Amino acid sequence: MPIISQVQARTVQGKLTIAAIFAILTLGAVTMIYPFAIMVSGSLRSEMDETDLDLIPSFLFEDEVLYRKFLETKYNQRVNELNQAHLQQNFSFENAAVPEGINRERVDDFHAYYEENSLPRHWQLLGGIRGDRTTPEALRELRNRIADRFDGDLSAYNRATGGVINNWINLVIPPTDWLSFRFDVPDDPLFQEYFRMLEEAPLAERSVVSLTGFFLETMVYPVYGQSDTHAFNEAHEGLHIDSYADFRLPARAPPGSQPEFRTEWLEFVRDEINPSFVLLVDVDDGDYRDYLKDLYGTIDELNTAWAADKTDFAEISLPAGEWLSGSRRADYHDFFVELDPDAYRLYGPEFAFREWLEDTYGNIENLNERYGTDYTDYQDVFPPMAELELDHVLAHTGSLRWTYSVRNFINVADALFLRGRAFLNTVIFCTLSVSLALLVNPLAAYSLSRFKLPGSYKILLLLMATMAFPPMVTLIPTFIILQNLNMMNTFAALVLPTVANGYLIFLLKGFFDSLPTELYEAATIDGASEIRIFFQITMALSKPILAVVALQAFNSAYTLFLYALLVAPSQEMWLLSVWLYQFQETASMGGIFASVLIASIPTIIIFIFAQNIIMRGIVIPVEK
Repeated sequence: MPIISQVQARTVQGKLTIAAIFAILTLGAVTMIYPFAIMVSGSLRSEMDETDLDLIPSFLFEDEVLYRKFLETKYNQRVNELNQAHLQQNFSFENAAVPEGINRERVDDFHAYYEENSLPRHWQLLGGIRGDRTTPEALRELRNRIADRFDGDLSAYNRATGGVINNWINLVIPPTDWLSFRFDVPDDPLFQEYFRMLEEAPLAERSVVSLTGFFLETMVYPVYGQSDTHAFNEAHEGLHIDSYADFRLPARAPPGSQPEFRTEWLEFVRDEINPSFVLLVDVDDGDYRDYLKDLYGTIDELNTAWAADKTDFAEISLPAGEWLSGSRRADYHDFFVELDPDAYRLYGPEFAFREWLEDTYGNIENLNERYGTDYTDYQDVFPPMAELELDHVLAHTGSLRWTYSVRNFINVADALFLRGRAFLNTVIFCTLSVSLALLVNPLAAYSLSRFKLPGSYKILLLLMATMAFPPMVTLIPTFIILQNLNMMNTFAALVLPTVANGYLIFLLKGFFDSLPTELYEAATIDGASEIRIFFQITMALSKPILAVVALQAFNSAYTLFLYALLVAPSQEMWLLSVWLYQFQETASMGGIFASVLIASIPTIIIFIFAQNIIMRGIVIPVEK
């Protein structure tokens, strides 16, 4: 019976009532849609903008925000890495400085310098290879390459690298800190693939190491702070800079007229910077050979220490900027720390770029004329990384916006479908739960309804009484029983204790009671067995209520969490709900939103396709 009759609907009061109902329903829909829209918007974000509540993320239409998101990805969500590369004092990526413009000639020259010179690998870094709570594209590609290289065999990878990971999702690459005195790179498959990706990456997605930035990070900021240069200028007579962006580390030791600066420079060269970036000027190779002869005695001893295959000390010369590791690095360091500091010369990408510019343009005025600048010396020039990155972003706005929009969804899908078993486990568990629920519960209800057993109502009362106890009450005894039966971390442990449901048996019995008894009598006269009667009559006429049972069984299985976490804690047996919990412990807010949206898709699909049957299950019993 309708709430408002057709006659009442034609009156003014009826129309107002209907309008009010529609207004309330619309308001309710809006209150549901807005949080959902916020969740969808949040799933497109990263750590930089995850606290914004705009319905449309600003990086989708603002180039400056897109540029900052590119920086966040490239510099591994570490603002100190950005500051070191750009000589800036940013406190977050959200407020990172954006170049006022692009000096096309300067950017083109940097490209030309890269193309004409084969830069050593320890001068470069691959961007976007690490992340705190968001997996960047380069890291995901690295994981895929390593997994393909070992044919998906984690144990083979662990044997080859000495790793202990139990899932490809846990594979990360250690920070590649080329400039640090203490860093060394292992020659293993992980770094081999990293270097291949580095060679393939476009220039804007790489960064060059900055000796100037490293000097500021290690020698200046801890002592003088990084908010302004006042304290630094006061401590360094004859050296004045307006901002740290104007500071340039000299290749040679500062003169004695700048004692404080000279002391810091020497401490930096001797104790902080990797010796691979230190060259020696006006030092004879023979002195180095003599030092090594005195140290090792024989060439065999040196080969053992260096893991080399030299035949004579005459083959050894002073390092010329190549990467040094292990004992060779330590020996070279111990050799040059005893020399005159004026023999030291720093060598890295910024110094090599200045030399290239000087060879290309000669007089500094020629460079200023091309760039429209007012440099007084080539020492003032710094690699234009910020302009290069901005130019790259402006040239690839569409692809970058798409990449950052779908990143969280791809990461979730990668962890859920490709690199994990959670989704497969959930499919298997839900299939078993629904199938057995549609068999066990109807059989129990059919026996109570068909045979009128003595004490049927007491049995029903007992079944209904189980609803009075919270599921948590039975967790401990169930856990103990399964443990004693050695059934932990199995589908049997997940399915068997959850198949029978007292409420569903009660519901099904009521529906079966409403079916005509004449059908059963006719089937019995025709010689049908109970099994045939059950499947061909009772089950065939009970599709609406069975749909309700199936939906409830699916919903219970799909959302099962605490019980699944207790009886199947192994990562290989995680269900989707358990995986979501574990994922949310390490993912960004955007990743969490994306995971929830993906996890909600199956329930939405099930409801859309089953809603007509469900409505029949609600309406038919009422009509009867």
